[in-house]
Amino acid sequence: MNNRVVNALAAASVSALLFASFGGSAGAADPAEQVKDRQQTMKKLGGGMGAVAKFVKNEGATAEDAAKGAEAVLAVAAMDPKTIFPQGTAVGVADSAAKPELWQSWSVAQERWSAMKPAAEKLDAAIKGGDRAQIAQALGATSKTCGSCHEDFRVKKQ
Repeated sequence: MNNRVVNALAAASVSALLFASFGGSAGAADPAEQVKDRQQTMKKLGGGMGAVAKFVKNEGATAEDAAKGAEAVLAVAAMDPKTIFPQGTAVGVADSAAKPELWQSWSVAQERWSAMKPAAEKLDAAIKGGDRAQIAQALGATSKTCGSCHEDFRVKKQ
């Protein structure tokens, strides 16, 4: 193969990896698809939190499961909220539960989203420390951070 072909294949591979690592939503212009992408991101976050909770409660999850869960929480916390909550994806679009107030109070929402990263970092550090009581405390704080947005910006589940 000549260098041009190799370079083109390498560029295509890197592009595909970047697209996949960002959930494939980088160019999603369809609001219904954006809602679906958001829901997948939130499921990743919830799954991570759930894995840590199962470890804390001694419900069969291992320390490795909890560490992987914390990694998932950290990955979502590091995301830009504008990519997760694009304008035009409120209640009424697909099965979105995001209230219009989210965008009307965007600075508050961003502030709360920003609080998730240090909470997730503390959770990760607690897991690395191995003390279940500290992990439980950090999990509670992280959960509280998530819940503050849900309380104000998500329609309550029936």
